[in-house]
This record gives sequence, C-alpha cells and structure tokens, in this order.
Amino acid sequence: MLLTAFLHDLLTTGGVTLAGQLGPFEPDDLHAADIALRAYHAEDVLELPHAALAFDAPSGLWAALFLYHSVQLAVRRELDEAVIGQCLTDFAGEITPEAIYSADLTFRYLPDLLRLAKGLAPGDALVSRLLTVARQWPFSFVGTAPDATEAEAAVLAHPVLRQAYIDRIIQLKDRARASQPHLVPLVQAVLGGHAATLWPDFADFTILA
Repeated sequence: MLLTAFLHDLLTTGGVTLAGQLGPFEPDDLHAADIALRAYHAEDVLELPHAALAFDAPSGLWAALFLYHSVQLAVRRELDEAVIGQCLTDFAGEITPEAIYSADLTFRYLPDLLRLAKGLAPGDALVSRLLTVARQWPFSFVGTAPDATEAEAAVLAHPVLRQAYIDRIIQLKDRARASQPHLVPLVQAVLGGHAATLWPDFADFTILA
C-alpha cells in the first residue's frame, strides 16, 4: 500500500514516506488510492465556487502517481532522463475541467517540489520535465513563473476553474500572473472594493506592468 500510505500522509500531515526503488504498484494499492482520492475530492470540492466538478478517476490517479514518482526522482538524482521519461508520462486522457481539478488534488503540491528541485540542480532533466507540466497544467502552478498557453485558456473558459484560479492568484499574491494584461481585469473584478485590504499594492504594480 505504498501509494495509499503516501497519499494519506500527504493529505493529512503534509509529510510523505515512499519507497526508494522505482516500480509498479499493486492493484489493491491503486484501488485503495482511488478510494482515498475520491474521499478527498468530495471534501475539497465543497470549497469550489459555483457548481461542483465531478471526480475524474483517471486524471486523479495519474496525477498522484506522477507526484509520487517526482518525489522519488527528486531524491534519487542519479537517475537519468530516460528513467524520468518512463516514470513521468503525459496524461493519456482528455483534459476536461473535471480532469484538471482532479489532477490538482495532488498536483497542487508540485510547485513546492519544483522549487526544491531547482534549488538542488536548476538545469537537470527533472526540473525541465516539471516546467513542461507547469505549462500543461497551469491551474496547479500558481506561484511559479507563468507561461500563457492554451492550457490556461481552457482554465479561464470554465467559470468554476476561472474563479478558483483567480482566487488562488490573489491568495498566493502571484504578481507575475496578476500583472498579465489578460488577467488584470479578472483579478480586479474579484478584488472589487476590497483591493486595499486583500492586496494593498495590486494597483501599483499592475500600473507599472
């Protein structure tokens, strides 16, 4: 039950325990991990504005495995690009709003891992792979360097994800994103008359941008 224990620790304490050796997970472990992710999603989705998004099991489980392997690879720096490519594969399904939010249950922890990996070796293959994922899944990477892409356009096109994305930018005071011309009016609209309290210097740096 390596993956299930990893998720339990991550979602309850923020710490993780994982195996040193790379390898496949047992079917019972994957099934239990799916149940754990569904339960976490049921609680987490209550925080979303507007209508809830259904759980997308393939995306949720893929993202959990991706995070698990990413942590392993951050520890085992001797593994080469070929191993990283085998472990950190792209999502094979359709990237729907439900898939984006289900992946985010665990992908929201990847920015911290990306910062750690950059600090250890900024030019290595794991950092490059995580930066690619950041461009593909921008909803989960608020707080890292933005890269406006079609993936972000898909987030902004959905009312629930757009609201949650802008809320997250405000919560994390992500200046780089908030000062982008296409995001400024969206952030302004959410701040409304509370900008002086919620983000006192927002007007200053967006004027300068």
